[in-house]
Amino acid sequence: MSNNIFDRGQVEKDFRDMIGELSAVKGPSGFENEVVDLIKRYLSEVDAEVGEDFIHNLTFHMKGHKSSKKLLISAHTDEIGLIIRKIDSNGFLWFETLGGIAPQQFFGKHVVILTDQGHVDGIVQSIHPGRPDRCTTMPQGAGEFFIEIGAQSREEALEMGVEEGNAVSIDYPVIKLGKYRIGGKALDDRALVFLLIELIKLLDKTDAKEYPDFYGLFSSQEEVGARGAIIAANRILPDEAIALDMSLACDIPKVSESVYINELGKGASIKVMDKLSTGIVGVISDADMVRKMKDICKNKGLNYQIEAYAAGATDASLIQTLGHGIRCGGVQIPMRYVHSYEVCDVRDVVDCLELLYNYVIS
Repeated sequence: MSNNIFDRGQVEKDFRDMIGELSAVKGPSGFENEVVDLIKRYLSEVDAEVGEDFIHNLTFHMKGHKSSKKLLISAHTDEIGLIIRKIDSNGFLWFETLGGIAPQQFFGKHVVILTDQGHVDGIVQSIHPGRPDRCTTMPQGAGEFFIEIGAQSREEALEMGVEEGNAVSIDYPVIKLGKYRIGGKALDDRALVFLLIELIKLLDKTDAKEYPDFYGLFSSQEEVGARGAIIAANRILPDEAIALDMSLACDIPKVSESVYINELGKGASIKVMDKLSTGIVGVISDADMVRKMKDICKNKGLNYQIEAYAAGATDASLIQTLGHGIRCGGVQIPMRYVHSYEVCDVRDVVDCLELLYNYVIS
């Protein structure tokens, strides 16, 4: 195998170098074009058949010769965000959510409105700002917040380029936390986008006889129902698919160890189950795929964890139902504080990539 090209130290350096830009780029669900452009730049020298569709799915097809099996690995480009619903006469912006975000995440957040004229800064404020009207109960929805952009009227907001229907990115700068932790915006799923970028680069350096027919899918609109993955996987109809996403790391104060899902720094998360509490969507991973992932980790001395969680879902949940059925699994990076100021561990990132690369070439 070509595993001698895998350099753990270089992967960690690349992640630290790239995650700032990958996190900072704006891409709320349905508005992923800036992320797609960045990925194209990172992979501009890779020898692959590149395709992009109307919904902003970006696919890299690398014709492997190890077998006729088609393997698809997806990482979604979109992030949780907002969309402008109304601009009032005083220039305040009222919004709806794009994807699942809790109201407590809105207080005092810096946001960026994506307009046809460029980015416009704003601040989310509550209708109970503290003075003169204190917030005494937890807000129940987006309707209890608005965005301040400094406009003094609706007309001035329109002159700034802001319109109803503009997407909004909630902004958190990337920060280094201790020796191994990174905090940032949209690490779900940009840390996984990093994995897929690096995996494609590794395969580009690997003899095609060592991997199957490979499709790297940067999927759109995952946070609002895996819409991009459904379209792309329906077109490709792979034999196997692996969804790359985050897994909840619940190893924080006041949370019982009995309800931990995953922990930071304990290795790659291998998905076994998700979202079965409702019986709708959700995935039970293919047992042979899970077994192969576990064996690779054991043989390579990689840390790994199991995710068996009755909530959450990924692209795999819907990919598995297409065509005559597609064998699906998942590899996740454990993260704390999902859909907020997310935190991951660089060591887990490296473990995930080494697992994925060995899975593809084994």
